[in-house]
Amino acid sequence: MLTHQRILLFDYETTGLSGALDQIIEIGAIVLERVNGQYKVIDELSTLVLADRPLPPKITEITKITDEMLLRDGITQEEAFHRFFKMYQDEHTLLVAYNIQFDLAFLNHAFKKYWNPLFQIKNDILDVMAIYKDRYPFPHKLDNAVSTYQIELPNTHRALDDIKATLEVLKKMSIEKDNIEKYVNVIGYNSKYGVSGIRLPHVKYIAQKGGFREIENS
Repeated sequence: MLTHQRILLFDYETTGLSGALDQIIEIGAIVLERVNGQYKVIDELSTLVLADRPLPPKITEITKITDEMLLRDGITQEEAFHRFFKMYQDEHTLLVAYNIQFDLAFLNHAFKKYWNPLFQIKNDILDVMAIYKDRYPFPHKLDNAVSTYQIELPNTHRALDDIKATLEVLKKMSIEKDNIEKYVNVIGYNSKYGVSGIRLPHVKYIAQKGGFREIENS
């Protein structure tokens, strides 16, 4: 499927859409390492993260995360990213997420704030949504991919559950067609809206309509 020695799959639940203005309220992450030619799960993270303001009602409606849950079980943003840094390790780790363009904006902002102000994302990246969008027509949410591939894990809008579902989707995609490497360092976008968030110099951005295999055929 892939050749990287180390893979970090991650998902954030957040207070909004802006990596610079909004905050992460939950991190889910899984680390895979290649052992004897097979990927093995070697680490896992699931933590709620304290926010400095009340949660918007819409976020609680979507994620079922409440202010009370954060106050009871959440850790500080700094502590959360200290744990996440250890999983990230270095720029040789492949970063994987569903709709990774969203998560990269938050990762970039947090790493600069809590680790190194000069931090730049140089890792290879893989957007699982771009693969799904290449192969199937609209809609393209994670729950659509979970349904298409008949994944038994629930898509709950909770970070660790969603990243486990993403991993299972990726496995099914690899069985469906073993060309996942084609999608490394490629992000698809809607031509109507353009590319939102940060742009990485080593990543190729390709407009996708859904089901037309624009990335596969590029």
